[in-house]
Amino acid sequence: MRKEIRFGLFFLFFSFFFLACQAQENPVVEEIPEIIVTLMPLPPIDSPFSETLVSPTATPTIALYAILEEVEGRVEAKEAVEAEFSPAENGRMVNEAGEVRTQEDGYTRVDFSSGTIIRMAPLSHFTLVSNELEGDSLLTRLTLEIGQLWIVLNGGSVEVETPSGVAAVRGSYMMVEIDPKTQEAFVSCLEGCCILSNPAGTLELFDGERAKLQPADFTSGDFILPPIEEMSERDFAEWIFSMPEAQDILPYLAEKGILPWDDWQKFLPDENGNHPDLDELLPNGDGLLDGNNLPDGNNLPDGSNLPDGSNLPGGGFGN
Repeated sequence: MRKEIRFGLFFLFFSFFFLACQAQENPVVEEIPEIIVTLMPLPPIDSPFSETLVSPTATPTIALYAILEEVEGRVEAKEAVEAEFSPAENGRMVNEAGEVRTQEDGYTRVDFSSGTIIRMAPLSHFTLVSNELEGDSLLTRLTLEIGQLWIVLNGGSVEVETPSGVAAVRGSYMMVEIDPKTQEAFVSCLEGCCILSNPAGTLELFDGERAKLQPADFTSGDFILPPIEEMSERDFAEWIFSMPEAQDILPYLAEKGILPWDDWQKFLPDENGNHPDLDELLPNGDGLLDGNNLPDGNNLPDGSNLPDGSNLPGGGFGN
């Protein structure tokens, strides 16, 4: 009897131990509920809710500035916030609404942030008005108060406002000169397309052409569109003398038969950079401005025919 009792107890103990081990080997795992993530599509670009999801594209801002180089003689500049002009040296920066002017012995090259190059003759004065996006390119606006500018365009376009109208170069070489007596604007288009406009309409110049914008008639107040002429020998020579960058285009113009000479190399500077005497090569002045206002340093306006300075920004040239 005792053996049966002992055997029963042993059997119960063994069964309990076996079940406990089975519980350790097969633990109970609680079921984790399934989580479903639904991705919602983004609203269309024109949806009112897209403003919080799509960052607006910033309008690019393009700085307009100019740096003066190759400064010779008396050259002055001022910023819009400055009351007076101050002497300029190489590396002087001029920002939007800034002004540059040269006196009787002053020359300078003006390098624009757009890549365009301008050279100023003595007794010239211009204002850097604005630089704007026009399609995929830049439109730079200048106001030429007086004097003469040679422009070599490197992308975009440049508009020059004069007392007689607007001269614009779309590509690539344009000269603008204002007669100090009559306020006429003489424009030569060495290469490319140059557009002249006034209240009477628009005129296009191409390779080797020139025209003269006239101010409004004193009596009627009407404007007229000028006739188009071929550039003269002296016009081409002035380009070579005054704008060294124009020498790069001369072989192309010679090949097209636009240059008036076969031996155009005689107008180039020698190995020391000295030009031949223009008056000896071309004794008869035949520019649109009577041939007397040429950059030889001797027959430039003496100042008596220029504005007295009272109506020029910043005062007279002597300030």
